[in-house]
Amino acid sequence: MELPAVLVDHTIRRGQIFHSTMFDDIDHGKFFVVVGVTDEEVAGFFYINSNINSNVITKQEQYAMQYPILAQDYGFLKYDSYINATNIITRSKKELSESISAGRTSLVDSLKSKHLNDLLEKVRKSKLFSKIEKRNFFY
Repeated sequence: MELPAVLVDHTIRRGQIFHSTMFDDIDHGKFFVVVGVTDEEVAGFFYINSNINSNVITKQEQYAMQYPILAQDYGFLKYDSYINATNIITRSKKELSESISAGRTSLVDSLKSKHLNDLLEKVRKSKLFSKIEKRNFFY
């Protein structure tokens, strides 16, 4: 049974991990983490990657924002991986809800409480995000 987008919209929460093909600039499905939810937007879309991008390794602030997660902790992972928390991507809740309803995006897991708290602490301290972004999405 397909759920209406309005109902799906009310179930999107911080810490959820989704898999999606909704990203036009990426030619394959991506796992991502939601870290902020407002009345209108979902923020974060911190992608999960199996390796740290070589361009990030030389940039200390960005490298510090690669949060490791282990395959043994998350059944959907084939390999130990990294949450890339270097920039905020936002989407309207409506767009994400419609993508879920259409089957292009699916909920696969939620970050464990400790991992979510560690990640939030990292982004709150990071110089990569403005005070407004931090206030709107990370508290």
